[in-house]
Amino acid sequence: MDSRLEEINNLLIRYSLGDFDYSIQPSDKYDEIDAFITNINMLGEELKTSVISRDYFNNIFHSVSDMLLVLDNKGDITSINKAVTEKLRYSENQLRETSINFIAGDESKLFEYIRSMLGKNSFLNNLEVVFHSLELSPIPVSLSCSYLYNQHQVRIGYLIIARDLSKIKQYENSSKETEKKFRKVFEDSSDCFFITDAQGKFIDLNRAGFDLLKCSEDAINKDSVFDYIYDITERETFIRLVNEKTSVPDCKLKIRDKENTIIDCLVSANKIINEFGETRGFQGTIKNMTKQKEIENLFVRTIVDTQEKERKRIVKDLHDSLGQQLSAIKFFLGTLKSMKGNLSTEKYDELLSKSDSALNEVIAELSNICFNIMPGTLQKFGLSHAIHELCNKIKLSNTIDFTTDIAPDFPILDKNLEVTLFRIVQEFINNAIKHGFAQKIGIKMVSDPAEGKLFIVLKDNGKGFDMKRADEFEGMGLKNVKSRIESYTGIVRISSASGTGTMYEIMIPYKDYLPKQ
Repeated sequence: MDSRLEEINNLLIRYSLGDFDYSIQPSDKYDEIDAFITNINMLGEELKTSVISRDYFNNIFHSVSDMLLVLDNKGDITSINKAVTEKLRYSENQLRETSINFIAGDESKLFEYIRSMLGKNSFLNNLEVVFHSLELSPIPVSLSCSYLYNQHQVRIGYLIIARDLSKIKQYENSSKETEKKFRKVFEDSSDCFFITDAQGKFIDLNRAGFDLLKCSEDAINKDSVFDYIYDITERETFIRLVNEKTSVPDCKLKIRDKENTIIDCLVSANKIINEFGETRGFQGTIKNMTKQKEIENLFVRTIVDTQEKERKRIVKDLHDSLGQQLSAIKFFLGTLKSMKGNLSTEKYDELLSKSDSALNEVIAELSNICFNIMPGTLQKFGLSHAIHELCNKIKLSNTIDFTTDIAPDFPILDKNLEVTLFRIVQEFINNAIKHGFAQKIGIKMVSDPAEGKLFIVLKDNGKGFDMKRADEFEGMGLKNVKSRIESYTGIVRISSASGTGTMYEIMIPYKDYLPKQ
């Protein structure tokens, strides 16, 4: 037998196993067997090319992240890619020769709809349906559909591309929720929020903005935020700043509303810039400073009133005590002068003694007045020593039982804070004696270095007062105590009830108020 026939047999066996990299070299005979060998070699090349193309197509088919389904003309699934298996948990064998209606829900009649729509067009896009998974929750998908044709342009089926919309839906829902939250913040803010175009015309304005500017909904796309700036010079300066800078914070401007009321405001604006660096508009806030100015004015008036009350108290102390005692001394000295030589030794000595006693009382009273104005102990030795000295002085002239519990490690503080706390303690004691008729007063002062906080508790056993009527007790300075503590970012809780005494509980974070080194 011709050996070439054996070679042909071996080559065909290789081809049947998918190995197309071999061929047979024809002999020099150029007979029918050589012609057959040449044809077999050409067949091997074609088979090799076809397999490479098929493998290349399969790689693409299975690497696409979207779900791909091939249907025959009846709508039955003939092939799926890996994405279908991963997302729907069905194997290719489970879906093969199964209608597309199965994974969309038989009642959906999805294939009938696709066929009717493709009857009018060669391509169907963005058809949203739900695919049912074997194990997971249903998946919303967007379908694209087209006909499949063979090399003879005969229609052999359909290609379905299904894009998973679940993450997109989640993102859209999240975006909508976020937008809703921002919108709520935008609308609920007590300050005016605005968004404008590049010319400053309103695109959006919150409710506080309409209320502040006294304008109607017609202002949108019609009014410019710049037109509400009252002073022309301020307006021109602000326009220049917002065009030159990305952000312009807290400009003090006078705003004139639609009713021609002039309002002191703080105006801030930021540029809205697109991806090309172009200014598309501005967003910002307008804060009405009228109430803040009222508070500032009230604060200034409170300071002035406090200073005036202190002056009056000093004048009263000088007049009521020192004035009377000095008048008595003047009388004694005048008597000595006018009756010089006519007084007995005993009378002379008596008048000198009374003058000396009166002078000692004046000196003591002057010391008390100076202590009340500013204790020297507070300046030299700090708050703890000054509180002890204050209690000891009051004990000498009153039957008050003081209980002082001041921690040895209570910190030395900034003098302004120490003066504030001393005045609060001093005022509490005075109120306890004057208004509460207290017999016992307790003072506790401790600190927590780890937390950086100090705690002061002041308590008396006086008659107390009804907290519901606290506003009536202006003389006790309750609001003043709160404002002074809050100015140091502290907290004070005042509790009292008729017949149970009064208690102040004060907490101040003190690390920012230590003496400067």
